[in-house]
Amino acid sequence: MSYTLINRILSLDNRNLSSLFKPVQLEILKKIENGSSLTENEKRYLRGGLRKKLDSLQALTINVNTNFNNLATMLGLLGEYYITGYEALKQNGFGWYFESKRIFIMNTRLEGRLHVDGRAIVLKRVKSIGKHGWTTDKKSGLKYATNARIIKDALRFHQDDILKTCIDFLQRYGKMFVSRPEQYAHLLPKALIIENPQDFRV
Repeated sequence: MSYTLINRILSLDNRNLSSLFKPVQLEILKKIENGSSLTENEKRYLRGGLRKKLDSLQALTINVNTNFNNLATMLGLLGEYYITGYEALKQNGFGWYFESKRIFIMNTRLEGRLHVDGRAIVLKRVKSIGKHGWTTDKKSGLKYATNARIIKDALRFHQDDILKTCIDFLQRYGKMFVSRPEQYAHLLPKALIIENPQDFRV
């Protein structure tokens, strides 16, 4: 365990700390920093989920500092994940001109935010990423959300800017954007809804 990492974690502001750690986990970290003895229950926490978080943060810190360009290596440490939002839209061939300052990553291990080279890596923790709704890019090995999953994520996390962009693409490209555009007719402005949404065309 890295005591330097614990010191760095505890130097974060409360908002970042509360998004990454539960109150009981923070108390354990503070006790470790102060050299205080842990109770048996606290030791169990340290052997379980808290240890996994610390190991993941340590691994992420090493990769962010030394080789952030190798995004596949960094994200591989998260286990189950996929990239969503604008980065995934670009990967899927829509909005290739976007220069997003945030990379949204759905994963099963960490919740929080990292700032690297002026870009925010936003980690959203979910119980499971499921078997569908994302694909692996053969060249990079990175996992990206499908357009349908990007819409679902934008609705779930109230990302209105991404949702509006998806609706624009849906109106323009129809079945080229998602396989079943009729499922999203309720998202379109009323004036643009047609009687047979399955007839959407480019």
